[in-house]
Amino acid sequence: MSVDIFIFAVLLLINALMTIAMLLASRTLGQPKMAKMLAGAFGCNVLLYTADPIYYFYFRGDPWANLLVSVFATTTPILAAMAYRMRSGLPHKTPYFVVSQAAALLVIFFFSTGYPDRGLAGAVVPFYAAIVLLFGVTSALLRPGRKLLLGERPIIFTCMGMAAIEIAGGMTLALMPPQGSELLDQAYTVIVFLGLPAMTVAAGIFSLYLMGGDLSERLRLAADTDSLTGAPNRRAIETTGTRLMQEANAFGRPLTVAICDVDHFKEINDLYGHSHGDEVLCQITSLFRDTLVAPEHYGRFGGEEFVLFFPGADIDRARDKVEELRNRIAKLRIGDLPLRLTASFGIAPMSASDQILSDVIKRADRALYASKEAGRNRTTVDRQAAAAF
Repeated sequence: MSVDIFIFAVLLLINALMTIAMLLASRTLGQPKMAKMLAGAFGCNVLLYTADPIYYFYFRGDPWANLLVSVFATTTPILAAMAYRMRSGLPHKTPYFVVSQAAALLVIFFFSTGYPDRGLAGAVVPFYAAIVLLFGVTSALLRPGRKLLLGERPIIFTCMGMAAIEIAGGMTLALMPPQGSELLDQAYTVIVFLGLPAMTVAAGIFSLYLMGGDLSERLRLAADTDSLTGAPNRRAIETTGTRLMQEANAFGRPLTVAICDVDHFKEINDLYGHSHGDEVLCQITSLFRDTLVAPEHYGRFGGEEFVLFFPGADIDRARDKVEELRNRIAKLRIGDLPLRLTASFGIAPMSASDQILSDVIKRADRALYASKEAGRNRTTVDRQAAAAF
């Protein structure tokens, strides 16, 4: 078996396996559209590595056959780029890809018929693939202000590596003289043999890893998120509170915890219905989300109670912020209901004797009870324990 046939067979087998893997992933990893698009990309490679030997042995020199093979070759990076743009929530830019592909095919046809140059005609595809990979896949992940996830870095490096291989292969083909060159042929074979199988496997494995990571993150968020309001739930509150207490002790800075309770919430549900009660909770959640420094610094503790964290704020600063929130809650309107919404708050600082989050929450809850006893719609500070810092 010749080296060329062996390379084609290896690439065909790898891409066929990756196509099957992506189709299976579309049923299990929670991103069916992305997985199917990547399956299409690897499937186009299967068609490419099936058609390429047929062209080489039976239709070599036929511009139309070459154009068909080039369609498969240029579609693969387009589908990969569209898949990653989809995952990042970006528009597919399908018209731009279609126009760019048509332009590349016209250039290939020109160098096949109008100005025959087999090397330049063959170099168009790898150059085009490199450009689409760099500006399609990589730019979908590397964007200003966006923090990279752990599984995205390997994809970026893989795309860069594959683009480098495509460019090296394209340059080798572009330098190929009309009469051919044994040295350049060998160089191209080495580039393709060493680079493409490894990069193809890497692209498939890291794509599966990334989709698995995305699914894991969605499951984690679902486990830590209140289904009604979208706020962090009690489990997330306990995790965040424990972390903030550890940071407060480590850096010697204050931590203040507040509990918010919507006044007369049962009466709201009884008078206006549970749907309006749900809207009350959702509007208060939106207020906390938009006002607090970090999205994890609050959460729905249960029922109509919310817990708020103020890391780095002493009791007086935290009280000022809570009073601001309490006044803003009083200005909320629930549809056209004649409802004056109010809330009561209890605040407590983390003390030197606090070992776990519930120690602070118990004192904040005691202060909240005092607010209710005093007539509601007010903020009470628990000062029975001195702040740790």
